[in-house]
Amino acid sequence: MDARDSLTPVLDDSPKIRKVILSPPGFSQDCTVTYKTIYLTGAPAAGKTTAVNLLSQKSPSTLVWSYSERLQQHLANRATNVSQQIMRSQSSLMITPDDILAVDRQLLSFVEEHRGASDLIIDSHPVTKESYGYRVTAFSLDQIMALKPDEIWMLFASPSQTVERIGTDAQGRPAPSLDEALLHTSIQASVATAYGILTGRPVYFFDSNVDAGAQAERMAKRLG
Repeated sequence: MDARDSLTPVLDDSPKIRKVILSPPGFSQDCTVTYKTIYLTGAPAAGKTTAVNLLSQKSPSTLVWSYSERLQQHLANRATNVSQQIMRSQSSLMITPDDILAVDRQLLSFVEEHRGASDLIIDSHPVTKESYGYRVTAFSLDQIMALKPDEIWMLFASPSQTVERIGTDAQGRPAPSLDEALLHTSIQASVATAYGILTGRPVYFFDSNVDAGAQAERMAKRLG
């Protein structure tokens, strides 16, 4: 008989733990696994979206909120021909502070509804490359405290990797120099670190010098 046949499923309605926990006969149930809310960010071409898509395949119950997709949907309600490529190449011309605020509110409502019922990953990149330099559309103190991520993750790539990847597949992203790629990653890292300091939560930096499958495995292990 398989050892798992002697395990008794114990149901618990608490939204903070997984729905079924196996407890051997004669043992008290004292082991719970909490769901996590993850704030995920990364500079362009760090492989964030690909890794998240693979992670979602490994863990279908994990809910992913893609900020760029939600923003695209929001903009489509008031404009036509809005695509990820256009948003990336014309960010500051198309996206206003009111647009950011509206999508931020949608995000907080989403987290409030699903927190504790599933692992949540918030896929966001508040630093954008503009014609004049860079723009940061960060959360306010009240917003990041309301989001209350359990962990903050950032994917990063070397400047040479970033330049090569964007050169191969730009997808509307401006082609950076090595110095610009390094600065973009550094600004993104400073935002992630600031969020960690403000919320008192750990910040994990994932090196993208691995294939997407290995990166997804790393992320899955951190989810637990």
